[in-house]
Amino acid sequence: MVQTLAETLKPSYVDWKKIHGNYNPLLNLVRELIGVIPNCDPILEIWPPGFRTYNLLVPNMFNLPNTLFGSKSFKASMGLAMYASSKAACAYCTAHTCSFALRRGARVEAITGLRTPKEDAVVRLAERLAQIPSTLTADDMEAVKPYFSAKEIEWLVFSISMMGFLNKFMNAIGVELEQDAINDTAELLVTTGWQPGIHSQSGYKTTNSALPPKDNLMTYLRVIRQAPGAVLWEKKWTGGVPGNYPSAARYLEKHTGYSFPILAPVKEPRVIRTLTTVLRDNLDKQLTVTGLRVKMYAGYIFSVMASNDRLKPEIENAAAALSPQMDGEMRNRLQAIAQTEVPTDGAAGREFIAAWQQLGLTEEESAALLLAVAASYSPSQINSAVIETTMMHLKPTAVVETAVWLSVLQLLSRLSSYYSLVGSLG
Repeated sequence: MVQTLAETLKPSYVDWKKIHGNYNPLLNLVRELIGVIPNCDPILEIWPPGFRTYNLLVPNMFNLPNTLFGSKSFKASMGLAMYASSKAACAYCTAHTCSFALRRGARVEAITGLRTPKEDAVVRLAERLAQIPSTLTADDMEAVKPYFSAKEIEWLVFSISMMGFLNKFMNAIGVELEQDAINDTAELLVTTGWQPGIHSQSGYKTTNSALPPKDNLMTYLRVIRQAPGAVLWEKKWTGGVPGNYPSAARYLEKHTGYSFPILAPVKEPRVIRTLTTVLRDNLDKQLTVTGLRVKMYAGYIFSVMASNDRLKPEIENAAAALSPQMDGEMRNRLQAIAQTEVPTDGAAGREFIAAWQQLGLTEEESAALLLAVAASYSPSQINSAVIETTMMHLKPTAVVETAVWLSVLQLLSRLSSYYSLVGSLG
């Protein structure tokens, strides 16, 4: 019985040779950061805008390579924040962020729970912002202020938000954890109660256990060697995209039909430019396989399930421009589907599809909404029935596109939760 979408999608994986031929600097840069080239790459490239989205977000939301060459204390803290925000959501990301944090200089004790007050403040910020709904408080934000500048706190938030994307995609798809990542972190993580779950279905064993090495001169030299090639790709993808919100709003209005004021509080140019590009690509009528109507419906379902009062009206307003069919009656129906139990057998999955066809949706659209419901939980509730029903009606490109879109929304959910709290505090 198939347990993950990743396993089902294998016949559609893009060949590693082709990916290396096209994007070798990007892949090698990630390998320097976490010791492996992630298994998600040939999956994301099934829908090429998904691969582009991922490779734009990672360096820019983590401020790389600047973070790598900056304060040793801060980059260790960022790694710890990434790790803490992943623990409840994705075992795959927990292993990768553990490796990232240790390579950047985080203490083993910070991973296992014997933390300093500074480390405790970072973990609390990350864990509470990552909860659904967010439980971040003013006290949590005050707790990190003695240790970081306002700009550093914002970069911590960007990194936690980025993990929202990675947690959602890797867990929803069920990406298989690499053996090298297991070797780096499993023996340490198991002392915290970690198990890889769906990300290592046949069980796991370490074949060469050793903690990952910390950054050194050779790390920096290898990163410098790969950076120019990665920068060329980024410039190609973001060419002409502005780095401030007023201009980005006009750009998005022109290219998608909606200005996305949810981005207005972001002041960091590279983050604005990146998020603007990502929204443009994910809402491009020429690039979408699922169609914008189903993306708006799926987005509304996610916003309801995430209990995010900032993201929900944003999707409603975007839908008014991109999918006018999402009227008040349809929103009520979508809200009802968000509260539907995930099917646990094939018959229930078929009933789900049939019920939504009666409301005017196609089989493909109905299957995408089923995937949206199951994937919007954190961790996801994608079971064999969901996989069977989804793959019966959706092309692999549509599966990947839907998972990428929900992942973008989880990033925006974390980011908007932080800025909403900041705004409420004046």
